[in-house]
Amino acid sequence: MKFFASCALLIYTSLCFAQGPAKPISDEILESIKKDVWIPFMEAYDQLDSQKIKSIHTKDIVRQMVDQNKIETGENYLENFGGFLASVKDHGNKLGIAFAILNTAINETEDVAIQTGYYQLSSQNEGDPSLIVRGYGYFNVGLRKENGTWKIWMDSDKHTDISEDDFNNCEIIYKL
Repeated sequence: MKFFASCALLIYTSLCFAQGPAKPISDEILESIKKDVWIPFMEAYDQLDSQKIKSIHTKDIVRQMVDQNKIETGENYLENFGGFLASVKDHGNKLGIAFAILNTAINETEDVAIQTGYYQLSSQNEGDPSLIVRGYGYFNVGLRKENGTWKIWMDSDKHTDISEDDFNNCEIIYKL
């Protein structure tokens, strides 16, 4: 009996932890996600455009703020996010954000993807001569296609202590 239990455990472990070669993600898919999500995201920060930031998210978005042990969803989250950008604009300040993509995974039908990476947050407050990098975060987003356009349906992030060199040494970096 121990033999069969050991065999079952070995098979289960092999199935759960078997690793094959990484699935290649086409340049076309990466470019499509960049065009649909990351460029408008950066533009929304640059222009402090609350409508643009809302447009790249699904209506049923799930947002986890890891450092705050908090989850927001749907319209409530979208209104809060849009309100944040509007508040920055009302105070005469500026924002900037850049992204470094570390990993992309995609399903077989190529309509759901998950990306992980870092973001670099910058701001320009009264008295600052230009945008100043204020910090970095690690993110994990779920993306899905809606009517042929990639949108964020799940977003999770937390502060991370990386350097500017760490960020700039990533292979895929999106900046305006």
